[in-house]
Amino acid sequence: MKLLIYLIRWNGGVGRYINNIKPLLEKEGYEVEVISREDDLNCFSTIKAWKKIREEVKRRNFDILYTQDWSCALPFLFYGKNHYCFFHGHSLGKEFLFQYFVGKLMKKNLATADLLNSKIFNCPLIPHGINMNEFRPLGLKREFLGWTNKKTEMITQEDIKELGVKLNMPILIADNIPPEKMNEFYNKCKIFISLPPKQAGCQLSYLEPMAAGVPRIVGNMHGEGYKYPFEKVENFDGLAEAIKKSKKRDYRKWLEKSKFTLENHVKGLIELFAHT
Repeated sequence: MKLLIYLIRWNGGVGRYINNIKPLLEKEGYEVEVISREDDLNCFSTIKAWKKIREEVKRRNFDILYTQDWSCALPFLFYGKNHYCFFHGHSLGKEFLFQYFVGKLMKKNLATADLLNSKIFNCPLIPHGINMNEFRPLGLKREFLGWTNKKTEMITQEDIKELGVKLNMPILIADNIPPEKMNEFYNKCKIFISLPPKQAGCQLSYLEPMAAGVPRIVGNMHGEGYKYPFEKVENFDGLAEAIKKSKKRDYRKWLEKSKFTLENHVKGLIELFAHT
């Protein structure tokens, strides 16, 4: 059975998600092809490139179309029962109107990793998983307060520097580090923090440090943060106190026990595709 996966771009959490699930889907017998709207089709607007996107997808012979988020699903809403979509995050403002429209039309062919989306659209909740072999403890000395510099973070690099001074801890910032180097980055962290926004999507910045064995993590309730057993804050003001209160924990063991693995995620997708 041929599965065509359609996403916006390779760069980012969704692209890494696709790279992780593709070999596992192939192992289950699927022939998988992936196309990116921006990188492969050179289209930077769904509306402006509507016709080209539909033609490029239609000319590929596939059994199942698997689109990533509402903007990718939009041109194919009436494509038939073999079109499935995954909502990685919860949209806000005007974008939520589009997400709501798409979600209500997709009905049973929709799944999400976001608890709020699952309730709104009454669709299956399939939590993201992590590659436990790629992210693992390396036995390195852990001494840094770690943070990833991303546009989506609610705090800034200046906030982190201020926090390091306040806690008397050296800071380590991941800024344009290639994916293959991220496990080493996490293995140098004694504490890792991430405060994504309300519309957070594919939240690998929690799963990766947990699998890499970071002993103390502080986050918030946004995205998939509600599931994970680390200290949570609302904003920067409470971050220093939350870090002081945080306790060491074997998050890797918790992930294994709670089955937040790629294998379980792919199993959920296969069950979703089963009625094609």
